[in-house]
Amino acid sequence: MWLALRSLRRRTLRNAAPWRFTFTTQAPREVRRKRRRWPWVMLGGVAALGAVGGVQYWKADFVQRRKVRAGFEGIARFIRSVRVGLTISLDYWWTLRGLEEESPEYAAAIQPCHQRSADRLVAGATRNGGLYIKLGQGLGSFNQALPRQYIDTLKVLQDMALTREYKELDILFLEDFGKTVDALFKRFNCVPVAAASLAQVFRATTHQEQEVAVKVQYIDLRHRYEGDILTLKLLLKMVAYMHPKFTLSWILDEMKDTLAEELDFEHEGHNLEQCARDLRYFPFVYVPKVNWELTTKRVLTAEWIDGCKATDKQGIERRGLAVADVSKKIITVFSHQIFHSGFVHADPHPGNVLIRQSPLGGAEVVLLDHGLYNSLTENLRQSLCKIWKSIIFHDIPVLEKECAGLGLSKEECSLFAVMLTSRSLESHSKLFGRSTSQVTPEDWAAFEDAITHFDDVVHILRVLPISMLLVFRNINIVRSINRELGTPVNRFNIMARSAIEGAGISTDPHSWTWRARLSSWLEAKAFDCRLHLWSLHTWCTVKYIQVLRLMGWLPEEAQVLEEFMLA
Repeated sequence: MWLALRSLRRRTLRNAAPWRFTFTTQAPREVRRKRRRWPWVMLGGVAALGAVGGVQYWKADFVQRRKVRAGFEGIARFIRSVRVGLTISLDYWWTLRGLEEESPEYAAAIQPCHQRSADRLVAGATRNGGLYIKLGQGLGSFNQALPRQYIDTLKVLQDMALTREYKELDILFLEDFGKTVDALFKRFNCVPVAAASLAQVFRATTHQEQEVAVKVQYIDLRHRYEGDILTLKLLLKMVAYMHPKFTLSWILDEMKDTLAEELDFEHEGHNLEQCARDLRYFPFVYVPKVNWELTTKRVLTAEWIDGCKATDKQGIERRGLAVADVSKKIITVFSHQIFHSGFVHADPHPGNVLIRQSPLGGAEVVLLDHGLYNSLTENLRQSLCKIWKSIIFHDIPVLEKECAGLGLSKEECSLFAVMLTSRSLESHSKLFGRSTSQVTPEDWAAFEDAITHFDDVVHILRVLPISMLLVFRNINIVRSINRELGTPVNRFNIMARSAIEGAGISTDPHSWTWRARLSSWLEAKAFDCRLHLWSLHTWCTVKYIQVLRLMGWLPEEAQVLEEFMLA
């Protein structure tokens, strides 16, 4: 029995052997036919999906179509952004490979690399538009942290805008008001008089014969917002992974809500009215009034104002106004916001500050674009005043105490003082010394810390309350305006005086006794003496640098320090 089963098994294996080898060398005809059919099936599926999508797009309304277009355009912006980020990262890696960070070769190689990278950023932001231009404008104002090549190149984004068609206006007005532009206004000039990263401004006349400025948001900006934010976050994280020093994605995380508020023009209208209330005591300041009947979340209508930009020196002089008077009033206004009201305009670039003849004589400062504001807490406002005051009087214990309240260590106080006041802390300590007219090593060291020690500056910015980012932005832009006007006034003195007055202001009326008033008055007088001495020190230092440069005893790069002292 066992032998019969064994014989049967051998015959079965012999008969099955040919089939076992034939199927491995060539697939059956039906299998090959199915394999050839799969590409056509997939192609047909894609075509069917495209057809269904096209029909749905054709049946959708304007808003849904705009969302679809924004999605596809977002993919293109994402690819473009990644390409720019990778190109910049690889350029730095290839250019600086094998070089010591403190070597002369490193310094010589990194300067043109900074310039190439800044040019690429501007080109990418210009192509993408919207939030990318806004981010570039914000980066350009942080001159404590970025190299000079970035600061100078990113300035072109201040006047950069998206190019849009006029037909978008009627679509947007129909969506927001249910009426066309011609129905809402008696006259409407369809050529924008100004354009920015988020909106265009048109000149119009209402049916009541009032000249108004109509700020209209780009119609697809809200649909692009979330996708652009995610793209920027991913890009910044990619840069941080490749270059650990450049960890800036946290800024976008913190500023996301603030940027979203800037897209709400009704919110901007309320900011405008609060700004007018806070500055009502200044007769030389004017804030245009909002026409709420013609205002929505995407359209803001306000008074039309004729004036010149704050940095238009020739325009100011043609109006018979003194440049020094203009600069002093601009600095006074924004110092009041920082040290007194705590409601700070975070985007006071020259296009948002107009100058015109005041009915009372002299220059009148007109504030525009109130979308980006920063509300300081009372504790932070007081801390800023006390920090500025302690820097002037070189009261190190108070300075360290207030800085500790902001999360800074004792070692970071000196660099923070430079970032805040553009003056080295050591210079104040030697103000009454014998070497007041000499350029001290501490001045050079403080200046280099603020410009070249990027990682230290970023660490301080990250530790500080997020409100300080916009305060620094305000201070840097105002300093730039004063410099473009030729530095006609001492910005530091004006801000310092405002800070000392703000330190004596309290929200608690019971604490404002006659002793507090007398103490504040005495401090102000001592402060005035200190300011006059510091002005003399600055003047002597600048003249000393100029003489050394003329004698050939200082390199031409010393001009940067001269500008730094005057700013």
